[in-house]
Amino acid sequence: MVWILTINVYLSPLIEDLKFLWDQGVEVFDAYEKVNFNLSALLFCTINDFPAYENLSGYSVKRHNVCSICEENTSYHQLKHGRKTSYIGNQRFLKCNHPYCRLKKSFNGSYEDKVAPPPLTSEAVYNRVCKVNVAFGKIQKKNIVKNIWKKKFIFFELPYWSKCDVRHCIGVMHVKKNVYDNIIDMLLNIKGKTKDAINARKNLVKMGILLELQPQPHSKWIYLPPACHTLSKFEKLSFCDCKTINTNWLTFETDNPNQPSILSIVGMGGLGKTTLAQHVYNDLKIDYAKFDIKDWVYVFYHFHVLTVTKIILEAILIKMMIVGT
Repeated sequence: MVWILTINVYLSPLIEDLKFLWDQGVEVFDAYEKVNFNLSALLFCTINDFPAYENLSGYSVKRHNVCSICEENTSYHQLKHGRKTSYIGNQRFLKCNHPYCRLKKSFNGSYEDKVAPPPLTSEAVYNRVCKVNVAFGKIQKKNIVKNIWKKKFIFFELPYWSKCDVRHCIGVMHVKKNVYDNIIDMLLNIKGKTKDAINARKNLVKMGILLELQPQPHSKWIYLPPACHTLSKFEKLSFCDCKTINTNWLTFETDNPNQPSILSIVGMGGLGKTTLAQHVYNDLKIDYAKFDIKDWVYVFYHFHVLTVTKIILEAILIKMMIVGT
């Protein structure tokens, strides 16, 4: 006996409402035009993390065939040390003349000459799941026939869902956080979280790549040669103390007093750029530095240079009126 997900049962009321909004719609009032109109709606796509993708799409993302594009042709390598699965050959999704396709040492030690399979169309996905039997409830007899498409999800009851080419999207927030956490853990060499551990070095030796990084056993300990991303203790402290570095840069005295100190903080959304800027802005060193006036100005995604300049000048005038200069 195996347990199956009952999310189809929980989403049944939502599907009924979506069908009603698609077929008939609801009458709503437009407060601006002062008129009533019929509002129709559809489910465009879902945004979720990768584990939830299995629940919402019906495709199994466990074990080896985790790619819903490659399916049974997913390129993977079972690592001996650590019992983890490494998914290799992703250069096939690049252009055939991309330089990464010829880099052996940086990847798995071989050239990538395979061609990426075309993404499944909406009709192809529907044909794969339309014949999958779905039983509502928590317990079902184990199916002898193994299939990477586990179930026909309830979204396919919507009349337009089988015609949508993009049905599920992986949330940028989840991908960004996972990639960022793994990079930081490896750079700072956090014990228990870094990916550059002894098992990873042993797997490199087993695969015959980057042999200069192989572990060197000694009498009571094992030495791991530094990699290109290995940071010293001072570099780790400097990496974590971004606030002090930015503050010292802004308060640094130059030979030309009229030369402004411009510091740009760039990066993906959600990394804490605004928080870092606020810490630097509120630092006491900035108050006693060469700046006569400081102010915090919000700039939106769509902005005009003259509008932003006007806001900055107005903020400066208000500050000058407050201090009486």
